[in-house]
Amino acid sequence: MEVIILVIVLSLFIVTLLPMITDNMVQNAQSKTRLAAYEAAHKEIEGLRNTPFDSLSSGSFATPSVSKGSGQVTITNDINGDGTAEDNIVKAKVDVNFTEKNKTETVTLTTLIAK
Repeated sequence: MEVIILVIVLSLFIVTLLPMITDNMVQNAQSKTRLAAYEAAHKEIEGLRNTPFDSLSSGSFATPSVSKGSGQVTITNDINGDGTAEDNIVKAKVDVNFTEKNKTETVTLTTLIAK
């Protein structure tokens, strides 16, 4: 009799915890993907900072560490958005897009680079 009660109590305990465990596993995988996207964007920003100023250009880049990911760099010399080009400084915006739960997510990092 005691064994049956123990099995019932343990079964209820496991059934109660199972949804939380699976949800935690899904959230963990999503966090890893988002972190990989941030790392890819940061790596691209560092690469831009190490590129000669006159060679900076917009374009796409590969994101092999991000599952179903893609990257885009946008370089603009209108750093404050007022329509006026600035001299000797540009704004570099790096977007990494990835799919999560059938929805496109984006990580964006922005930096200023001076000549």
